[in-house]
Amino acid sequence: MQECAQCGHELEPFFDSTCEPPVAWLCATCRRVMLEQDLRVLSPSARRELAALQAFMTPDARDERASKEGPTGLGRAHARARAILENVRSVPVDIERIAAEHGYPVRERSLRPEERGTIARDGHHTVIVINRDRIGSAAERRWVIAEELGHAVLEHSTLVASAAPERPLAVPEPRRRAEEREARRFAAEVLMPEEKVRGRFAELAPRIYRALGLRQRQAETDEVIGALARMFAVSPLAMRIRLEELRLIQQ
Repeated sequence: MQECAQCGHELEPFFDSTCEPPVAWLCATCRRVMLEQDLRVLSPSARRELAALQAFMTPDARDERASKEGPTGLGRAHARARAILENVRSVPVDIERIAAEHGYPVRERSLRPEERGTIARDGHHTVIVINRDRIGSAAERRWVIAEELGHAVLEHSTLVASAAPERPLAVPEPRRRAEEREARRFAAEVLMPEEKVRGRFAELAPRIYRALGLRQRQAETDEVIGALARMFAVSPLAMRIRLEELRLIQQ
């Protein structure tokens, strides 16, 4: 066992090979990565994983990313999601309740086969409509609700079109793609809040760090992704993408 010279806490070893000593030591308390060898002599996979760990350990990384995004575009979606979650303390997030509280109750109807969900009028109310014929899993349903709520609270152009369902949607393609990206960013932050994902990942990550060799490390990473997906009630694919976005694991 090795202890951190700065805080005295136990260090986690990081291995490049099952038959060699650790090539780095990690201190979760000080958020530091201490190398035993020059990065250039490590395997490419070890260098990539250490780079991801160093990004995770750096406390200012997410603040720098947020400042670059600014108040518009994806940064706007991120900020709006955080505002909605201000009083939410537990996960998984009750996305259907949140949607209803913000004036967008959820309804199920038959939609066109290519549509998973949409925003529509129901009498005097605007509602989120889920395609009852297409949604397969509870995780997919939650994602569609979150994405459609994003379109609504971010006041995307789809809301204008939904008031006249007999008319085709007339939104320029670049604008539509930008709105879809923004809605997906909102959905990811609402269902998988960054601070909570980082906190839960930090609890489970030591099993990845202790893995011996690339194959075991990948298996442990898959296990961690599955555990987090269950915690947040999302699909493993959605959680993997979220962890990659947060630079907690490598693509």
